[in-house]
Amino acid sequence: MIERIFDEAAREEAARQGSDSHYRWLALSDDPEAVALREALERCFRLADSKAGLLRTALLHERWGQHVGALAHLLTLGLLAAQGWSLQNEPGFGSKSPDILATRGGDGGSGAPEQLLVEVRAITGAGSFPWERRRESGRTLAHDPVKEQLVLDTVAKVLARKAETYQPLVAQLRIPFAICIYEDKDTELSRLTRELAFGRSGGDDAGGDDPRDPEGGAFRDRERLAHVSGVIVLRRLDTPDGGLLLAGDLVENPFAQAPLPDDALPRLRAYRLDAASRPPRMRFGDLSTRPFNV
Repeated sequence: MIERIFDEAAREEAARQGSDSHYRWLALSDDPEAVALREALERCFRLADSKAGLLRTALLHERWGQHVGALAHLLTLGLLAAQGWSLQNEPGFGSKSPDILATRGGDGGSGAPEQLLVEVRAITGAGSFPWERRRESGRTLAHDPVKEQLVLDTVAKVLARKAETYQPLVAQLRIPFAICIYEDKDTELSRLTRELAFGRSGGDDAGGDDPRDPEGGAFRDRERLAHVSGVIVLRRLDTPDGGLLLAGDLVENPFAQAPLPDDALPRLRAYRLDAASRPPRMRFGDLSTRPFNV
């Protein structure tokens, strides 16, 4: 059994990679940000059980796409464990093996355990860090409608494919199903996910609770998406000392057949139905993010 990610062999592999390799920086740098991320990934790696070898191989990859996919999976394990869930990687359900089965409760207490299926996907750009260029220019995706539409289309394709693949299994299990999108240090994907799910905002998206019509976007399609309980958008934050902090939003599906419990992921900023408003609106109940470590 592999016990660590960043052993001597892993450092030797990093040294062979190009200077622009994110993995090389992660494994070899004394930058406080790299050190903190390495330590967090080692903690998350202990949760990887049967998938440890595959995740380690992918994380060590010089290609950004494979590397960040493993990074996303490991940090999602940490996110779920930090909020009280026990985890199983790629549980076998016939021909389907979703990324994570999370379980809590049910040991010795009353009632059945709660369960949650989670599929993970990184959407960060291929071989580059697009958010860095946007920061340098001061131009968000909203300043570039063509690029914004390309990213929105990518989010839509990921959600559609994950939803279609796991619809029969979720119907069989009758448990909540969440899709986790990892955006690394980008800040655009939560807004685009809400726009895809519920249409354009009717309020101040930058600083307000971002009210949207629950029937205004893709989630109104009950036939194809009612089994999707919500979408998690997970990201890393910049910190003054380089320490690791994560933050995330939980975009709930108001028409979900198996809704997520209100306390399923309490450290995430929940975007959910405010049934008391007239007309009903989706909105953030808490405007502030709640950063956390793993």
